[in-house]
Amino acid sequence: MKIDQQTLLQAVDLLQRSDTTMRRIVETVGPCTLDVDQSPFRMLIKSIAGQQLSVAAARTIWKRFLKINGTQRVSAASLSRLTDTQLRGAGISGPKVVSIRGIQHAFAGRAISIRQLRAMSDDDVKTVLCDLRGVGPWTSDMFLMFGLGRLDVFPVGDLGLMNAIGAFYRQGERPGKDELLEIGNRWSPYRTIATWYCWRGLDELRSGNITISSYK
Repeated sequence: MKIDQQTLLQAVDLLQRSDTTMRRIVETVGPCTLDVDQSPFRMLIKSIAGQQLSVAAARTIWKRFLKINGTQRVSAASLSRLTDTQLRGAGISGPKVVSIRGIQHAFAGRAISIRQLRAMSDDDVKTVLCDLRGVGPWTSDMFLMFGLGRLDVFPVGDLGLMNAIGAFYRQGERPGKDELLEIGNRWSPYRTIATWYCWRGLDELRSGNITISSYK
């Protein structure tokens, strides 16, 4: 599911006008193609499975998981049909299996529902999710961005974002907390979109398609 095109255009226009460095990143990367998962529950399980892994490793494990799941549809019911041994066989670690089971039981027992989460503020969503074992600020931020499509999420604990800000705004040095927040404030209320551009910009930098000298 893609975010409304008019909203994206409005977001990108504001970002380019409010931040000259971001304007250059946008020009390099091109149109925003951020996707929101049609199944927020699936996205939450995917985030748990991919925690603290490289993109490639997370992708491999997720493919294995979907194979044993038998369908792209992931739900509390589909998880209940899988054994812990199957989950570990897909490459999901023991602690992550425990976390996934906790999420499964919370949703199956109606303690949490996607409908409830969609009606909550960002802060309330994070509070509810962080009460679940294995779900921390980073996972809840990813859920807000890619599960609920919230547009003003600033995942300060994300290593890729920190590396991108360091590269594009600090000539390779990571910013301090105050500077980080100041940069993020420039992007509000579209910090999710700006974060996506930072990630893609960093990809371009690492692939050698651009050099950091053009951002000094």
